[in-house]
Amino acid sequence: MPPLLQPAEPREEKDEAPLSRAALRDQLDRVEEEKRQALLEPGPSWREWWYFSASKWYVGLGLLIVDSWIISSWFQYGSLLAGILALVGAIYLEFLLYEYLYYRPHPERERRRGRPRAVWFHPVEFGRWTPEGAILRAGGTIPGTSDTPTPEEFL
Repeated sequence: MPPLLQPAEPREEKDEAPLSRAALRDQLDRVEEEKRQALLEPGPSWREWWYFSASKWYVGLGLLIVDSWIISSWFQYGSLLAGILALVGAIYLEFLLYEYLYYRPHPERERRRGRPRAVWFHPVEFGRWTPEGAILRAGGTIPGTSDTPTPEEFL
């Protein structure tokens, strides 16, 4: 016959209770502090969040849908060459749209002085839905984009 299970020794809850209460109180104080910090600095607005980060995924998904529609429609017509030409043209136009909305120059790349001019792969200085573009449209200036000389030029 197997040995009978012995009942577990009773835990001393008197010793654990103050420790768990103190740990719980510390955790609640930390949560209260996080809430207070979140209310003081709430972060970007919904509009800023949408334009500066979330819309990129939806625009990309929309462009993918357009590309698949072009491919499927030219498969239906049976013209491979026309389908490839239409897809190349659509991809170029989608690239221009994406650059128009989201182009941000590399921060470490040296910038030219003077007015930026549109080229075939960068139609704007800053994308329309970028923080820098919003600053420029509001009438502000971006550091490093002014036409004034910097002291480093004379050294």
